Amino acid sequence: MNTNGKRRQLVVIGGGVGGYTAAIRAAREGLDVTLVESGALGGTCLNVGCIPTKSLLHQAHVFRQAGSLGHFGIDSSRLAVDIDVVMERKNQAVQQLAQGVKTLVRRNQITLIQGTAEFVGVRSIRIRETGAVLTADFVIVASGSEPVMPAIPGIDLEGVITSDGALAMTALPGRILIVGGGVVGVEFAQIFNDFRVEVTVIERLERLLPEEDAEVVAVLQGSLARQGVEIVTGGTVQTMKRVDGQIAVTFSTPSGTHEISVDKVLVAVGRKPRLEGLALEAAGITVRAGAIVTDDRCRTNASQVYAVGDVRGGLLLAHKAAAEAECAVADIIGRPWSMTGRVIPRAVYTSPEIAAAGLDEVEARRAYPKLKVGRFPFSASGKAIASGDVDGFVKLLADGETDQVVGIAMVGPDVTNLLGEATLAVQMELTLPALMETIHAHPTLTEALMEAAHDAYDGGAIHLPPNLPPRPARLPGLAVS
Repeated sequence: MNTNGKRRQLVVIGGGVGGYTAAIRAAREGLDVTLVESGALGGTCLNVGCIPTKSLLHQAHVFRQAGSLGHFGIDSSRLAVDIDVVMERKNQAVQQLAQGVKTLVRRNQITLIQGTAEFVGVRSIRIRETGAVLTADFVIVASGSEPVMPAIPGIDLEGVITSDGALAMTALPGRILIVGGGVVGVEFAQIFNDFRVEVTVIERLERLLPEEDAEVVAVLQGSLARQGVEIVTGGTVQTMKRVDGQIAVTFSTPSGTHEISVDKVLVAVGRKPRLEGLALEAAGITVRAGAIVTDDRCRTNASQVYAVGDVRGGLLLAHKAAAEAECAVADIIGRPWSMTGRVIPRAVYTSPEIAAAGLDEVEARRAYPKLKVGRFPFSASGKAIASGDVDGFVKLLADGETDQVVGIAMVGPDVTNLLGEATLAVQMELTLPALMETIHAHPTLTEALMEAAHDAYDGGAIHLPPNLPPRPARLPGLAVS
């Protein structure tokens, strides 16, 4: 509270992960909080992003596993997908979590306004639907992001969808083209392929997931190809048009121009900060390259106005938004907090999964000329072998002079569940010996991190063949026991 006893007022624009995290934390710190959201609480992640896609990925994975039950003498030839049941299960997960967020907002005595917010001055917000004006001591902008729709002729055809449309499908297509090989593209490729849809992915760059470690991505890309996903890299979509009830897509590659006919096209080329309609200029808020400019404490150039989550640009990740929300509220109440040096973990929930924290090998070699690299394959992991899933490995990078761990990349079964330790290791600047000397339970997949640390340190991973120098020649007459 202020010295005059009046509670400080905070308006949060956007009820996604960044917005509701900021609102709840601020309310618990004694601020009077108003949360303005034009859509459903939970934002992109909960409603049309992280949560529903993970539900579909899990169900698709179970379906694919069921299709392989012939190895156990079980007839799975009549296996079929009931898409209504799949979508209902997905919806139930979303509804349960959305209700949880609503309950938290109510229990923390946050005022929720369903409406569209726009600035009419610094820290003055008008609700467009009612004309009501809110004036606060602080404002946090957390309006999220929206899909990028490239300027391709035919992009507005019926049957051309974004991830929002894919999550609302009432029937599976026979064949789908996915434009974009980033996280959204490859996760939906996995979902549709597991549900026995013919899938083609076109990625403009030379490989899928271009922002992740190339060696790790190669394992996933090879696995998807073996699963039946057709992958076109170095491809650019030129046009789309309706022909005989299908969508004919023309695209170019270094080898020439090609055409493919599909039932649906999923555009997944990325997302961008959602700024339209906020009237940021009324508050004098600086925008650069399509994102709100902030400092390392999430402060904009406008007095007492903050921005968190996707509107800041950079990695558009829910857990990054939550951390930035905590950072902004900490600054408001005078608690030291900065986003500088924060390690942001990255995850891709395909089969196999990809998980990473810190630098990739290209970045690490630029920063640390004497780089140590350690690897441990899951084919040598007792837990992975026992579970029958040995595809992939852990890759660990360390500064060769200090042995500080600077990056970890993993591909394999359930590696996203190893991200906590991996992120902590990089964030806390652990050394290789620190990881090596930490006792890891056996049998677990986490042992692979310890083994990779051994491999990076001196090639001494217990469950890998030794990397020994040549044995010296025997001296004449020397007895050997």
